[in-house]
Amino acid sequence: MRSLTTYGELEAWSNSIAALLSPFLRGESIVAILLPRNSPRLYAAQLAVLKAGAAYTCLDVSFPDQRMREILEDADSVVLLTDAATRHRALGLGMDPQHVLEVTEVSDEARLSQPKQTEARAEVRPPWLSTVSMAYVVYTSGTTGRPKGVVVEHGSIVNLVNSDMDAFQLGPEDRVAQGSSASYDSSVEEIWLAWAMGAAVVVMDEETSRLGPDLIPWLRHERITVFCPPPTLLRATGCESPQTALPDLRLLYVGGEPLPSDVVDRWAPGRRLVNGYGPTECTVTCLRAGVEIGERITIGKPVSGMKAWVLAETLEEVPHGSSGELCLGGIGVARGYWNRPELTAEKFITHPRFGRIYRTGDLVKRDERGFFFYQGRMDSQVKLRGYRIELGEIELRLAECPGVRSAACCVQEDQGQAALVAFVVPVAATEPPPIDLLKSALAKVLPAYMVPGRFGFLSELPTTVGGKLNRAALPRVREGVVTKEKAITLPRTPLETKFQAAFRQVLHRPSDACIHEDFFNDLGGDSLTAAQLVSLLRYNASTAWVAVRDIYEARTIAALAERAPQPNLSQSSKAPSSERGQREEVKRLTRLFTFCVQGLWILKSLIVGALLAYFGTFYLLPPAMATLGLIPLLLIAPVAILAGLVLYTLLSLGAAVGVKRLLIGAYRPTRAPVWGGFYLRNWIVQR
Repeated sequence: MRSLTTYGELEAWSNSIAALLSPFLRGESIVAILLPRNSPRLYAAQLAVLKAGAAYTCLDVSFPDQRMREILEDADSVVLLTDAATRHRALGLGMDPQHVLEVTEVSDEARLSQPKQTEARAEVRPPWLSTVSMAYVVYTSGTTGRPKGVVVEHGSIVNLVNSDMDAFQLGPEDRVAQGSSASYDSSVEEIWLAWAMGAAVVVMDEETSRLGPDLIPWLRHERITVFCPPPTLLRATGCESPQTALPDLRLLYVGGEPLPSDVVDRWAPGRRLVNGYGPTECTVTCLRAGVEIGERITIGKPVSGMKAWVLAETLEEVPHGSSGELCLGGIGVARGYWNRPELTAEKFITHPRFGRIYRTGDLVKRDERGFFFYQGRMDSQVKLRGYRIELGEIELRLAECPGVRSAACCVQEDQGQAALVAFVVPVAATEPPPIDLLKSALAKVLPAYMVPGRFGFLSELPTTVGGKLNRAALPRVREGVVTKEKAITLPRTPLETKFQAAFRQVLHRPSDACIHEDFFNDLGGDSLTAAQLVSLLRYNASTAWVAVRDIYEARTIAALAERAPQPNLSQSSKAPSSERGQREEVKRLTRLFTFCVQGLWILKSLIVGALLAYFGTFYLLPPAMATLGLIPLLLIAPVAILAGLVLYTLLSLGAAVGVKRLLIGAYRPTRAPVWGGFYLRNWIVQR
């Protein structure tokens, strides 16, 4: 069952947590939060930290423990907020147990006393809290091999929220899908898009966010009106007609990676499509623009409070239409990197004309109208499926692995599919380290999205004349690169053969896949190819049962085949066609019965209404007019009609409650066939 939280409950709950935090805070500091993103505790905790005068940094429960320890150590967190389910893991991260606080459900007493608590919090507002105080710290991939924390102040995020309110005009009737991890800054804008206007935040948990084709029914069932995905996620749905499938979706706000034209062509009709751009260092979004079919795709113009320039290496502006580095200024520019003064001074500079600016490292052009167009990165940072990745961090982690002399990483595309590729120079050319050991070593210290899906071995890395790594000269992973050879176990059944063919097609493999190879770790699959695999398998009746969840849980061809529904052999061997015919006949009779009952129910309503109208017109109205006269009857009629409406409303509500209790009882989560008994009973209750 999903949890429903009102704004009043969120306020009372956050006040309670803020009071719990206050004894630990004496000024600006960082509070870490380790809570699952589908828990309302997470959102109450974020508000509580802000009210208490601290900044929060969120740890994703999917992060490896080593990654969390590095963040906690770098942030020097004064408190770690967690819950009963994650407390044991939190205690293993090195924090003082007395500073690991468990967030519990807000009590009924707290809900009832909410106005009083709100007033009390206003009286104890921390004296150091201001618009230039830290609001949150987001840790991103770092070139030094360790994550770096970006410090964003209250004034910066308030400016973004104000610009969002003006640009999108959301209201309490809107339902905003919250799909980003709380450890990424994109979640901040998703949440406050709704909170600022009293709309509903509808949380997508980790499983929902990777549903692929099944994400469309979820969006439709939840009546989502605002969705903020990376373009890759839209492609993963495989939806042919979003306008028809999602009639409630009115605002699609994409970002995190370049927006392809085919996504615009498919998803723009029937709704407003906005493309946003912004590094974490400039408070989520600093440029945006609406996108129309057939127009050149732009990352837009600066939002209110922000400025943007295209500068050459000399930091002079380049003419319109020329390429240069995108540099940003304004209130949205972050304070800098936590405990990294040298790096802050390198990226956040004081320009002689424009003041304090941030150098994004992105190559852009600007046209005469002031619109900016993204052209790629100027350094080793990449964006993959919405994630920001420093290739240097992966390379440093690989170089620490036994048997590795040096390493280089890049992103390569194969038939439109981007993949993270690692090249390793082994210490001993004749004994390269096993790929599965390299992957497992990386998985212990890096998030899953930073673990390369493909590996190759080289005798040496290509370099420039100056001796630096030449990424452009790295070979294609299948072009002359020595990779680890594995024994291939061929399919043993027709079903495994079908799965193998589908694996080859979506992964663009020229050779067969072993039935025991992991789709993600061994074959280089990802969330997008998993969704494409499911879409492909659904074209065949024998594999149409496969869901994205099956791919993530089974992971290999052999394990996936074992999950196939087993037919009743004893019955099917006797008379499969006869049994199938009987089932179809039962379904036909069930539909016919349902149609008949629905028709009788509607006919009953028409007949009863007609009889009442006839009786009132010809049997009640003439005697009343003869007794009272026309004028008194006209004066009494409004009162009588109002009384009748009140009586009708009371009788209708009573009938609805009675019929619901009689036919349904209590509603519980269930799956029921259309036209079946539950469907019919629920239809009657709805009428």
